[in-house]
Amino acid sequence: MIVPVAWVLGLASLAWALWCAVSALVDQAPTYHHRLALVGIEVVALVQAVIAVVLLVVQGGRTGGAVAEIVGYLIALLVVLPIGAALAYGERNRYGSVVLAIAGFTVAVLVLRTTQVWEATGA
Repeated sequence: MIVPVAWVLGLASLAWALWCAVSALVDQAPTYHHRLALVGIEVVALVQAVIAVVLLVVQGGRTGGAVAEIVGYLIALLVVLPIGAALAYGERNRYGSVVLAIAGFTVAVLVLRTTQVWEATGA
């Protein structure tokens, strides 16, 4: 896992979540630009997850429990945004923006937690 990229990913997802929350406050449904930003965040998350899995295999040195925890967080990180997007697509009103805001905040928390476990169990 590349920690600076993880921090950028976490901050980007928080900024996106804030944008979605403001959109919900002004009674705006998710727009094309919201979804475009979601795709960008998901691509960065996917690249980060692939790098983390490769480093887990190459570096070694972590216990089985730590590896399972990191992989679990990475899987959750990759599925939160698509699930949020699917739910928001069904709610074509301000509540779709609320769903996306929650998904963005969840991604930020998952990135933070994954980074904490990664650094604490480093080889």
